[in-house]
Amino acid sequence: MTTANIVFLIDIQNGFIRNNLTPEQGGCLGVPNGKKVCKPAGKLIRNLKNAFVILSQDFHPKNHVSFKSNHPNGLWPDHCVQGTESAAFVKSVMNELPFNMIKLLYIDSTLPVLMEKDERKNTFFVIRKGMNPNLDSYGIATENDGVSTTRAPRVFKDIAGTLKGRGIEKAQIHIGGLATNFCVEFSHNDIYKLLIPALNKNDIKANVNLLTDISAGIPDAFVQSGFEVSSAMKRMSEKGTTFTTTEDLFRNTVPRRGKMPQQSYMPG
Repeated sequence: MTTANIVFLIDIQNGFIRNNLTPEQGGCLGVPNGKKVCKPAGKLIRNLKNAFVILSQDFHPKNHVSFKSNHPNGLWPDHCVQGTESAAFVKSVMNELPFNMIKLLYIDSTLPVLMEKDERKNTFFVIRKGMNPNLDSYGIATENDGVSTTRAPRVFKDIAGTLKGRGIEKAQIHIGGLATNFCVEFSHNDIYKLLIPALNKNDIKANVNLLTDISAGIPDAFVQSGFEVSSAMKRMSEKGTTFTTTEDLFRNTVPRRGKMPQQSYMPG
């Protein structure tokens, strides 16, 4: 059975890793232990071949409704403001992206989705979420009103059609990122709600794996009941998701690519 890999990297951005970014730098909502995901996430991208790599990017306007600084009922401190250091992907991830995509990430802050390919026949998508100032988006596809969507559903349909055209019969879907009990779980639910049906419609079976070494959650002490990391992981398991690591992934399903010279692009 011919198999393809689809990898989701959720919100691995400076604003969720660092705790020292000022409001002028876009603010921060650092996830404890979030730094642990950076190196293995970069290594994962570096070793992929013939895969689809989908990165979500929290991408808020300054006046976003979820910010405590803007709204009395705001839930979060300022973070991942468009065009700031906070919104950028962490360096270990950024340096593994196609060079043209890196340039676009710094140059164009208006596009809701970016797409590029690399020399190893990987196809990369960056899907931006939280761009509506009046609506938050935890999931990569479905915004928090449960109705509005990002461009992810269209991307999912395109991926399913492409895989069918390649004669692919099975997709291994892998997901990791920040934070396990918020944007990762909500994006995981979008996979089951929108991506897997699109694949099944094209006669492609699918399995979902949570990559625990590139996932970190907000501690239970800081979340409401039902949003604990253990609760999120229980719900994901009940949907049929397997828990694994990037190393297991390399051993079992991903053809490693040879090492290539790294390109680094950082703004001057």
